[in-house]
Amino acid sequence: MGMAVVLALMVTTIVLGRRTSAAADRTFTLTAERKQIPIGSGLSYNAWTYDGTVPGPTLRVRQGDNVTIRLLNQTSDAHGIEILAAQIAPKHFSGDPSTTISYNFPATVPGVFDYHCSAIPVLDHVASGMYGMMIVEPRAGWPGGKAQEVTIVQGEFYGTPDPHGLVVGDHTRMLAAQPDFIVFNGAVGRYSISSPIRIKVGAPVRLFFLNAGPNLNATFHVSGVIFRTVYLDGNPANAVHQVPSVELGPGQGAALEFKVDEPGEYRFYDDAGAHSYKGALGVFRADQ
Repeated sequence: MGMAVVLALMVTTIVLGRRTSAAADRTFTLTAERKQIPIGSGLSYNAWTYDGTVPGPTLRVRQGDNVTIRLLNQTSDAHGIEILAAQIAPKHFSGDPSTTISYNFPATVPGVFDYHCSAIPVLDHVASGMYGMMIVEPRAGWPGGKAQEVTIVQGEFYGTPDPHGLVVGDHTRMLAAQPDFIVFNGAVGRYSISSPIRIKVGAPVRLFFLNAGPNLNATFHVSGVIFRTVYLDGNPANAVHQVPSVELGPGQGAALEFKVDEPGEYRFYDDAGAHSYKGALGVFRADQ
């Protein structure tokens, strides 16, 4: 093989390598809307939402991607969207009902990030359901390799149900940080004994966990499990090992890796006892 051909092959390999690892352009368009949503136990909540769900859609990108966020507002209220992965001036995050919010940023830091409404009062907007998770995958992939992936967002609802089971947000209770319900992925009992998250014995699980708050810390634990690796903030640079539980403040996330060696039911919950009683309780069911 001639030297010119070898050099051509080397250049082609380099170019192809660059194409393979090149940043992608990712665009997410979300819609702000008011909606009554079911929150479990026969209850509903008068919520503000992204795309009609609480939490909003999970947004996934890869480190280095160029991300564009668009928010359409179909309400008469001002709303916004702050992505904690975005390192840009906060003036981009908020708008008024007549304007579509649009901004872009490079996803330079891997992690599990909160996104939430940035309109005043932020407390009420987040407590009313305007939050979600963005996962920025590490450029080289997760150090733990392939795994079954699960996403859980912990949130809080404030208000007493009326005779029809409808809960309307209570600003006074929000200010006092006294939630009536603390939920995983928007509902009490979503992952009960009759509707568990199924996992496989001996297979690695990677759990992306976010505490959306807006007020209380979350101490996440799985009964019978020690997390073999926890990436605090979802960043591989912040790895700790052999951890039985993880405490996260409002707006913080993590990626937690574990596996189980026996079939059975493994409860997961917020270690603060009162939080479990208010709904922060679920079940993994491990099968062979």
